[in-house]
Amino acid sequence: MLYFRRATEDDVPEIVSFTMDTWEWGDYIPRVIGRWVAERRAYVAVWSGRITAVAAMLLIGKSAYLQGLRVRPELRGRGIGEAMTRFLLDEAKRGGASVATLLVAEWNAPSHKLVQKVGFKLRMYIYGGRPLGNSGGRCLSGVEAYEAVAEALGKSRGYACLPDEPWVCTALTPWDLLSRGTPCVDESLYIGRFSFGKARGDPGVDVTSLTPDGYKERYATHFLYAIEL
Repeated sequence: MLYFRRATEDDVPEIVSFTMDTWEWGDYIPRVIGRWVAERRAYVAVWSGRITAVAAMLLIGKSAYLQGLRVRPELRGRGIGEAMTRFLLDEAKRGGASVATLLVAEWNAPSHKLVQKVGFKLRMYIYGGRPLGNSGGRCLSGVEAYEAVAEALGKSRGYACLPDEPWVCTALTPWDLLSRGTPCVDESLYIGRFSFGKARGDPGVDVTSLTPDGYKERYATHFLYAIEL
């Protein structure tokens, strides 16, 4: 029987064992799973005493962000990924979320098919990679900062990525963003490692943005999907 639970520290070695070689270049899950477990955002699917899948969910206000779904290679195609996604959506509802989002790389056809089957709808595109640099710009505070962020969110239909976790992109309020970074303006508004326009930030770390401009190394385009709960 398949069941789901929060991941524990004891699960980490087993999770790492089946997520090391997801793609030719490897996977990022082994680097972050320990932190996700410590932050209580990681969940596992268990079948016949074995961990068969792992995924994470982060609640931010009334939004939930799903990430890192991985199923053991030998057990793919049995509906485990879909079952886990539906479980996480139920968890999000229980946690008070009214919307859930996730990112899927443009080339990941199986994941696009899965999330569309569950009921997720494409909302926008997210671009990420290493930026050319940060020109500095003028940083904002007080009412001016709030109004600038609120205006930018209005144009993005309420979707943005976190300034301190730029690959976490979901429906956010101005306060969600302002509590995590200071907005600055040059050619566009950016907060920490996320920009509403042209990419900005330290060329040595990943950033995300709502336009494909401003990168010295840009990764695959990601599709931001959302579902009402």
